[in-house]
Amino acid sequence: MQCEMFNSSFMALLLTLAVTLAHSLPPPPSPSLHSKQLHTLHKWNDLGFNIFGAEQTQNKLFLPVDVDIEYGDEGRHRTFLTIPRLSADTPFTLATVASADNELLENPRLEPYPNPTWHLGSNNCSGITSAIRTYIDDCWRLWVVDSGQLNSLQLCEPQILIFDLVKDELVQRFVLPLHMYTPSISIFTALVVDLTDDAAVSKCLGGKAYIADAWGYGLIVFDALTGKAWRIEHESMEPSLRVRRFSSAHAGIFTVSLSPSEATERFLYFHTLNSFLEIAIPLHLVNNASVWQTAANNPIRADAGQQFRILGTRNVQCESEVMDNAGNLFCSLISLGALISWHEESNYTADDIRAVAYNPQQLKFVTGLKINRNSKGENELWALSSDPKLFVGGSLKANDTKFQIIGCRTADLLANTPCTVAAADKI
Repeated sequence: MQCEMFNSSFMALLLTLAVTLAHSLPPPPSPSLHSKQLHTLHKWNDLGFNIFGAEQTQNKLFLPVDVDIEYGDEGRHRTFLTIPRLSADTPFTLATVASADNELLENPRLEPYPNPTWHLGSNNCSGITSAIRTYIDDCWRLWVVDSGQLNSLQLCEPQILIFDLVKDELVQRFVLPLHMYTPSISIFTALVVDLTDDAAVSKCLGGKAYIADAWGYGLIVFDALTGKAWRIEHESMEPSLRVRRFSSAHAGIFTVSLSPSEATERFLYFHTLNSFLEIAIPLHLVNNASVWQTAANNPIRADAGQQFRILGTRNVQCESEVMDNAGNLFCSLISLGALISWHEESNYTADDIRAVAYNPQQLKFVTGLKINRNSKGENELWALSSDPKLFVGGSLKANDTKFQIIGCRTADLLANTPCTVAAADKI
């Protein structure tokens, strides 16, 4: 399989990460670091002909980038994937694994979500143009960030869509105003949603979404209860001067995660793609729209800028990160085939960051990393891992695994016990 290349800001971002991964030689693993087998839920050697069932999709390149698992009653689960539109040949861009194939390991069929009419025509701005990020909240709602792009063309405004997962119906749509993004440039690499700031009576009507704009160097905050949004920019969200000097692709803020709702003091965490540093800012400050809507030279905003704090350094690059409800921050290491964990109440040093999984065959190029709560209330970590050759024009054999969804209960990761997931439990 020879990979087709695309001229788009989205592909350029992934290419930057993949080239870093492909050209970084991992050091030999520590003798005490043994390979850990994560549970493989599904894997694909093609998302084309056998998946979509349409002959015209054969030999086309479809690249999923995000994953989510929805748990229902009695262990029922649904798997969601985003497949950003790199060309008009992509028949749908937000997918679920067909329910009949839920137990199928290899090449399960995909179906459009919520239904095919949402995906008719890539320039249908009333539908879904190019889904890129998703998040499932505790109210059985699926939040979707639609970039509005086809390859490098900004066909529609980016939008945030919220679907009721019980009825599979849209409950809210928010179209980003122009001052919130840069057309054909902004790429949304992370999404997390918080419900705790809203009153109990309106909890499932509201929620705040936090969206990382990697090439726009900013964070977008959307308050679903008020229908308002604001944008935060800070020098720590930009690539370092060293990266700008030696790289033509300057990816900025790449991740976003939040302290658990039970934490006494809550923070928003993030890092840029090419930085070893982890940054924290008080969440109450992020949520204060009036601060960020003042002029850049306003003393109030300048004081807020002083609240961005460097926690420490990993001395290694991370790609995706996510925090569980106990305050453990997980991150996949670029080129090392490993997951690390850090607890937010500890120092951010080498003594406090530990490897919780090492498996170069499974943990390759992680573009989607999520914490989902299973039907027993347990946290599970799920990752979408792809072969990096797909993003750098390399050749792969027809039967090679191109994409895989892997998971593990976080308790198993932290205790170094065999990985289990509720989706595979026998009821």
